[in-house]
Amino acid sequence: MSDRPYSIGVFCGARVGRGSHFAELARLVGELIASRGWRVVYGGGGIGLMGHVAEGVLGRGGAVLGIIPQKLIDLEQAHPRVKQMVVVGTMAERKDIMMRESDDFLILPGGIGTLDELFEVLTAFQLHWHGGRAAILNQEGFFDPLIEMLRRMVAEGFWRREAFESLLIDENPTRLLDRLGRRSGVNN
Repeated sequence: MSDRPYSIGVFCGARVGRGSHFAELARLVGELIASRGWRVVYGGGGIGLMGHVAEGVLGRGGAVLGIIPQKLIDLEQAHPRVKQMVVVGTMAERKDIMMRESDDFLILPGGIGTLDELFEVLTAFQLHWHGGRAAILNQEGFFDPLIEMLRRMVAEGFWRREAFESLLIDENPTRLLDRLGRRSGVNN
């Protein structure tokens, strides 16, 4: 048993998308996680939704572990206020450390990198390389097309139904984090 706090890996965009609603959501998620006493493990960026999640956690005095490849420090502007930052050589190293340091995972809107990270953890769960859970925050139906594709994979026999059903999917961040905490046996 580790002596670190319950840690949630957060995968999300290095961009904010259109408008401010996803940025506000990311900041709120960070605040909600910090208010539970959980640690955030994330990609280390100071921009995009990643930066907003970190700001939300830090604004509430929470713990953050950033993991960022050296090559992305200039592109993603490593968050200057994150004191615990691990600099790695590759994206594969980043994901490996995030997997080791996270008990469960929360997926917010993002781009292809976010999907890559989501599928990496789903594969790790399927192969029993990680015992955690994945939670998708599907606000405004952002992930609806992906969820439909996952259902199709199940229907066509390419993915196990129980694996799909183990995903936590919700549009409400408070309710989703409550569900994740209950399922993982940590206090909310």
